[in-house]
Amino acid sequence: MKNPKILLYSHDTFGLGHLRRSLAIAGQLALDLPQAHQLLVTGSMVAGAFDLPPRLDLIKLPALSKRSSGRYKARALPLTLNQTIAWREQMILQAVVAFKPDLVLVDKVAAGVQGELRPALHHLKACAPHTRLVLGMRDIEDSPETTRREWSASDTPYLQEQLYDAILLYGEQTLFDPVAAYGMTPAAASKLIPCGYLRRATRTRPAGDVRRELDAAGRPLVVVTVGGGGDGYEILRAYLEMLGQNAGPAAYHSLLVTGPLMAQGKRQALRRLAAELAVSFMEFTVDLDSYLAAADLVVSMAGYNSVCELLSLGQRGLLIPRGHTRAEQRMRADLLAQRGLARVLSPDELTPARLRGAIDAALSEPRPAVTLNLNGLENISRAMAGLLRPEAVYRPPSRLQRRAILEELTV
Repeated sequence: MKNPKILLYSHDTFGLGHLRRSLAIAGQLALDLPQAHQLLVTGSMVAGAFDLPPRLDLIKLPALSKRSSGRYKARALPLTLNQTIAWREQMILQAVVAFKPDLVLVDKVAAGVQGELRPALHHLKACAPHTRLVLGMRDIEDSPETTRREWSASDTPYLQEQLYDAILLYGEQTLFDPVAAYGMTPAAASKLIPCGYLRRATRTRPAGDVRRELDAAGRPLVVVTVGGGGDGYEILRAYLEMLGQNAGPAAYHSLLVTGPLMAQGKRQALRRLAAELAVSFMEFTVDLDSYLAAADLVVSMAGYNSVCELLSLGQRGLLIPRGHTRAEQRMRADLLAQRGLARVLSPDELTPARLRGAIDAALSEPRPAVTLNLNGLENISRAMAGLLRPEAVYRPPSRLQRRAILEELTV
C-alpha cells in the first residue's frame, strides 16, 4: 500500500512503559515503511519529551491517573472520570474520522481505557471496513484469574473475535502462553502472531564517559531505576537506607533515577537521605540506555520495558517487582529468574539487609546468556506491513495468510 496511514493508541494511565513501547514501534515502522504517516494518540504527560520518528504526529488526550484502589481519575483537570472519558472518546473518534487510518494498532486494552475506543472501533468497522484493526499484547497481562475476569467484564473475547484482524504478542509463548492462561477462544487464538520481545536500541555512549560523568572512579556502578517513578519511592528509600548502614567507604557508586512521575516531596525526601552518600541522582533522561549499559548491576522493577532493556543489553539485573495492583511484574520476574536471566527480590522482603545480600550476590555472577527472541520490533513491523498489503483483505485472517506473515518473522 502506497503512503499508508497508521494510528497508534497508547494505553497511558500509569508510568511510561506503554508510551515508550508505542514510540519504539513507531520508530521501527518509520525505518521499514518510510512513506507511512503515523499518528500517536496518548494521554501521557511526558509524550513531548521524547524525540519523535519522522512523519509521526501525536494527539495529547486529557491525562488520567490511577488511584491506589485501581480506579481511574482525571490527573490534573477538575473533571469527573465520566466527563474525562467522554472527552477523550470524542477526541479519539474525531482523530479516526479525520485521519482515515489504513491500520490502527491498539496497545494492551482491546476497548481502550474505560471502553473509550468503542465508538472509534465501531465507526471503523461500519464505515471503513478496509482499515486493519490490530491489538498489541505484552507478554503477560496479569494473573489468569484476574485477566479472565477483566476480559469478560470488558467484552474483550468478543472484540478479539469480531473486530480485530490480528493480535500481536510482544513475547514468547514458550515463556508464557496467553492462549492457555487466559482461555483465548479458538477464533482469537488463530489471529495471534508471536513477535518476540522488543530489543531496545543499544547505540550508547562509551561506558567510560558515563562513569567519568558520574564520578564513579574505579568502583562498580549500580543503577537503580523505577520507571516513571509513580510507585518507586519505597525501593529507592530502602536502597539509600542500605547504603546509610555501611560505616566504611561505599563499595560501589550508585545512580538513582527517580522518574518524572514521582511526587516532588518524595524526591526531596530521598535527596535528604542521600546527603552524605556516594550517589548520583537523575529525574529523567531519554538516554537511559547509556547508563544501564555502563552499569555493573541494574536494580529495577520488572515492567515490560525495563526487562526488555536489560535483556537487550545482556545486563545483570536485580528485579523488585511491583507488589500491588497487578501480578504481571511478579510473574515476569519469576519466569526470567527460572531461566537464569535475572535475580528477584520480593517487595515483601525489601529490607536493607536483604537488599544488600541480593546486590552482592548479583554482582558476583556473570552476565546472563540471553536466548529469548528479541526481534519483536522487526517482527511487529513485518506483520503490520503484511496486513497493509492490498491483497490482505481478510477479516478475520485465514490460516494461510497468517502463516505467510509468520514465515516472514525473524527468530
